[in-house]
Amino acid sequence: MDVFTTGLIVLFAMTAIGYIVLFSFIYYWHLVKISYVVVPAVFAFEYFVMGFFIISIVSIIIQYLPDLVRASGI
Repeated sequence: MDVFTTGLIVLFAMTAIGYIVLFSFIYYWHLVKISYVVVPAVFAFEYFVMGFFIISIVSIIIQYLPDLVRASGI
């Protein structure tokens, strides 16, 4: 399994954990008028986008690190 696939699986697991935490907070904040569909979807989308970019950048760095080290002559 390559690094990107592993990162994607970790990202999905962290998104599920994020949903669980967010729904638990929303449950405790039930006195505040808040949507149970829109707010978690927005937060999960932002979480997924941030995680995707972080995993993508780390994957690219790991993929090209040997080439960069060879090019630098270290």
